[in-house]
Amino acid sequence: MAAAGAEARGAWCVPCLVSLDTLQELCRKEKLTCKSIGITKRNLNNYEVEYLCDYKVVKDMEYYLVKWKGWPDSTNTWEPLQNLKCPLLLQQFSNDKHNYLSQVNKGKAITPKDNNKTLKPAIAEYIVKKAKQRIALQRWQDELNRRKNHKGMILVENTVDLEGPPSDFYYINEYKPAPGISLVNEATFGCSCTDCFFEKCCPAEAGVLLAYNKNQQIKIPPGTPIYECNSRCQCGPDCPNRIVQKGTQYSLCIFRTSNGRGWGVKTLVKIKRMSFVMEYVGECDPNLQVFNVFIDNLDTRLPRIALFSTRTINAGEELTFDYQMKGYGDLSSDSVDHSPAKKRVRTVCKCGAVTCRGYLN
Repeated sequence: MAAAGAEARGAWCVPCLVSLDTLQELCRKEKLTCKSIGITKRNLNNYEVEYLCDYKVVKDMEYYLVKWKGWPDSTNTWEPLQNLKCPLLLQQFSNDKHNYLSQVNKGKAITPKDNNKTLKPAIAEYIVKKAKQRIALQRWQDELNRRKNHKGMILVENTVDLEGPPSDFYYINEYKPAPGISLVNEATFGCSCTDCFFEKCCPAEAGVLLAYNKNQQIKIPPGTPIYECNSRCQCGPDCPNRIVQKGTQYSLCIFRTSNGRGWGVKTLVKIKRMSFVMEYVGECDPNLQVFNVFIDNLDTRLPRIALFSTRTINAGEELTFDYQMKGYGDLSSDSVDHSPAKKRVRTVCKCGAVTCRGYLN
């Protein structure tokens, strides 16, 4: 955000924590233009419906209270239905109203007396909150897709409550080591294979088998490390031993769970068994298996964590993994200290699976 009158001395900038919509509203309110936030002389006085806030019937005519995009709430106006050319927003308004009444009536049929000529304040308030949530989640979804460096798309969904994007969620593509830990992301050697399936490739040099078959499915048992080809290898990007490093190929959805578990992840497409799904990058009947992966960083203490499907996963199914599966650092079932002498803080699991142990640790 450039300071006014700074042209003669050289432009300088300060960070702005105000949202884009708020800046647009301020510009329009003060009749100012700013190309960097999309307010020009041509669209300074444009009016576009952002969402619908309320409803009433006057002399048998239906009216909706409109929030105009890029304009402050003080400019909201009542508009007759016949003037509104926004069928999707009208449908969302109707759906949100119906959902609220269904919740209040706990699933009972909505009677004609619920369709008054004016909305109760509580209903209008809910509809506005839902509209604002929808906008915030869309912004979050757009931001996630701008940041990702893999093929699959990311969708965001909350049909459960009014919770917006989590404030403590940060999307990262690479590992962020904790203070005091240094990741050396440069391999000291690489293969010179022309066909990594049949020659002595990186896995053989590390004393293990190549992890994948020709269908790009995992073929080694859980607990076995994966050594993929790295930046020093002479094989190209289409090498069959470069799977995890290409990122997820599936479109996924971050969704709000209905049983108090917060946010979860589900697939939007069918995933074949034994396929790479995603990486676990950080600072339960499960359908994902954990494997340690080494590519450029070969420090066995600091593996990348890859998640592979244990079976065919259908579109719309939540993705889950067992925190005690072999392959996930020191959290394998063989390495967890079960000694009664030490009092361990146990975390309750809420996956709801019949075979669940009840705890994550």
